[in-house]
Amino acid sequence: MATISSLGVGTGLDLESIVTGLMDLERQPLDRLESKQSIINAQISAYGSFKSKLDSFQTAMASLASASSFKVFQANSQDEDLFTATSSSSASAGSYNIDVTQVASRDKLASSAFTDYNSIVGEGTLSISVGSESFDVTIDSGNSSLAGIRTAINNASDNTGVTASIITDDSGARLVLTSNETGTENAISVSVSGDSDGNNTDTSGLSAFVYSSGGTENLSSISTAKDAIVNIDGFTTTSSSNSIANAIDGVTLNVKDVGSSTLDITRNDEAILESVNEFASAYNALMTEIKSQRSGQLEADSTLLTIERQVRDVFNSGASITGSSFSYLVEAGISFDKNGVMTVDEDKVNEVLSSDFNSFANLFSAEGEGFANRLESLADTWLQTDGLIDSREEGLNSRLKRMDSQKEQMEARLEMTETRLRAQYAAMDTLVSSLQSQGNYLISQLSALNSK
Repeated sequence: MATISSLGVGTGLDLESIVTGLMDLERQPLDRLESKQSIINAQISAYGSFKSKLDSFQTAMASLASASSFKVFQANSQDEDLFTATSSSSASAGSYNIDVTQVASRDKLASSAFTDYNSIVGEGTLSISVGSESFDVTIDSGNSSLAGIRTAINNASDNTGVTASIITDDSGARLVLTSNETGTENAISVSVSGDSDGNNTDTSGLSAFVYSSGGTENLSSISTAKDAIVNIDGFTTTSSSNSIANAIDGVTLNVKDVGSSTLDITRNDEAILESVNEFASAYNALMTEIKSQRSGQLEADSTLLTIERQVRDVFNSGASITGSSFSYLVEAGISFDKNGVMTVDEDKVNEVLSSDFNSFANLFSAEGEGFANRLESLADTWLQTDGLIDSREEGLNSRLKRMDSQKEQMEARLEMTETRLRAQYAAMDTLVSSLQSQGNYLISQLSALNSK
């Protein structure tokens, strides 16, 4: 008898549906496991969103968590055509008389005119010094034109700080050497050895580029290297650069022109107020995220409950704070409305900043006591490796791995079960089909006997 290739073909019974139904029952434990995996994956995703809010919260707390956070100053020049200034956290409020008597400049030297940039100059070795450092450039038949010398200087691997260019005017093409940095310490000098015309100092051949201030000057000076000289409240400061750092503690002056004006360093209360608003926004965003997650994927999650409790404990502590006459944020203009949303009274904050700045700063930043300082420390513990969030995520991922292993075992058992069921029903189908054939044969034989 031919082998039955599809269940039920031999008997006409819907054996395929029977096996499918039985396998659906067998798959129910696997379906429940996959449902649990989906829930855990959703929880891990929820923790990712929550961690992002914690990161923002930590950043906002850090902006007010230390005394240096309140050392926010702005530098104002009364004449920005003469100089501008920037200030750092180490600056102090004050006013300074600034007299710029000299602006730093670069050394710039130009050669006499050649016919054009292809003009052949000569061969030999150029020794170019920028201050106390020098480098050599070999000039031969391959680079002895004005353009070739320019390129050789610029491409020298040990170039110590000079740029060569060519300027063409009505008289012809001139090689121009410019120091890359300002100041007398970057003055340029040029000497020549092995000039192909036999003279290392005359105005022909390669020696046409010889220059030593006060000595042989075959190049003409377009501008002379100078230092910036600035008088600050009667005290003179000299700098090779027009950017003068820490002549005034925590302040960088950027000199532009000669003249006198005033520099005012003032505390930037607007920046501090902005940080306070960010503090409130970050707190509100964190509480909103906790509320959202507790009504969603992380319902009744103990980690969220712990974080919320720890945050509220900080705000409800009301302990005295070193260096501050305040114990609560509300005393400095930061309060909570009836819905628990933190709000900032900007007028009150500005008033306190003006009247009792140190108390305000310590209210947030006192080590181990200030509100922002304590909250930043908490956020650090939540987000650190093996911290509260990391441990929770690790636990969820471990559960997923165990479930993956269980899933593989279940799928293997299901495959074996389906193979067994199909074999059993195929055997039954074959047997029943065989019996039906035998029965039909007997009936036909009996019918034939009866007809005789």
